[in-house]
Amino acid sequence: MPLEPPLALGPFRLQVDPARAEAYARETGADGASVPLAYPAVWLAEPSLFSVVSDLCAELDVVPVHESQSFSYEAPLVAGESYDLRVTMTREETPPRLMMAATIATPGGETCARIETLLRLVPRAGFGSAS
Repeated sequence: MPLEPPLALGPFRLQVDPARAEAYARETGADGASVPLAYPAVWLAEPSLFSVVSDLCAELDVVPVHESQSFSYEAPLVAGESYDLRVTMTREETPPRLMMAATIATPGGETCARIETLLRLVPRAGFGSAS
């Protein structure tokens, strides 16, 4: 699947699940009183979005390896509230990787946050069994 021009996905209407956000907070050492800043990372694994990444990697015969992720907020996310996630994917050749730039907005269109995720695309052959 060529990504020239960049591939735009969404919006995906997603909700901050209060129980999941609280568990995520505890797992990362927070008190669970607010939604963790990195919580939107769980949304990138949603089947409707992750299937696009999975299909691309299968076509290229590569494995996506998490390289980096950044979050920038204009307003905090609220447990129980719904948000619209829009993602733009671009592929870089050198080094081979997939860049996912996402925007999180309220249903009314107000931007709350931006996420950038880099996935290194490693040839599947590089994951052979060790001798």
